Amino acid sequence: MAAKKKGKRANPLKGIARALDAALHDEALARSAATGSKRFHKEVAADRRGTLSRFKTVRHALEDREKIEREGGGKGPPRPKR
Repeated sequence: MAAKKKGKRANPLKGIARALDAALHDEALARSAATGSKRFHKEVAADRRGTLSRFKTVRHALEDREKIEREGGGKGPPRPKR
């Protein structure tokens, strides 16, 4: 009768890495499901702009951008492609 082969012990570090990989995959799926809507992105952008507009330098930059848009877009002549 042949002797039974002892199974290799699983590397504990490999088990931890596998669990961590599964957790990160689940997190990515949950994040994409929660933030996948266009409405959500618009609300986040509006909130970010509202928060940033409290700073004086950002207000000046926004005013400059609006001024350029009012004056005709602010785009110069198109650059030749290389």
